[in-house]
Amino acid sequence: MHGSDQRRGVRAALYLRSLLPESYHQQQTAVLDRTAALVEDGPLAERNVHVWGDRAPANRADARTAVGEYARDRVTVFREWAAANGLSLTPAFEMREVDATMHDTHYRAIRFPAVLLAEYRGADLVCVTPHTDGDEVTTVSDRLAELEAGDPTQYEAIAQAAVADPPTRVASVRSVTEEEDADGADHDLLTTN
Repeated sequence: MHGSDQRRGVRAALYLRSLLPESYHQQQTAVLDRTAALVEDGPLAERNVHVWGDRAPANRADARTAVGEYARDRVTVFREWAAANGLSLTPAFEMREVDATMHDTHYRAIRFPAVLLAEYRGADLVCVTPHTDGDEVTTVSDRLAELEAGDPTQYEAIAQAAVADPPTRVASVRSVTEEEDADGADHDLLTTN
């Protein structure tokens, strides 16, 4: 199952880590530009962008906010997808020990990668990048190159892996249908919810 015809209906969810040095922002901007072009050119039907912090608690009890629970739950589903495909998300997600002096607590947290790309067909999770197959790492840039070439590697999907977005939504980009474009209007593809 290769080729762009099988990609129709696939939406990309980009997860960007906040508070990074400028060099990472340039990388994130390049990924945003490339995924926007993939939506405009057709390989992807839609792109959603989520900005999250640098980490999430490793267990549910330490997740004190809805956004923290959402991030933790996403990582759990991403790991399930990797396991189902014989892949790993290490080193993209690293386990860290955190001392929260403000709350006088100590807990384990999962550190997020600077950029993560999750691909969905409907509610099914079909790919998470970056991922590792043995010693070979597939970066977000590698995956985007596959999508741009129109022949991305196909993986086993995790059914019903989509969840409602956290309370703090960011921008999404969707493709303009031929009917919408036929009216000749200049469409703004970037919307904020």
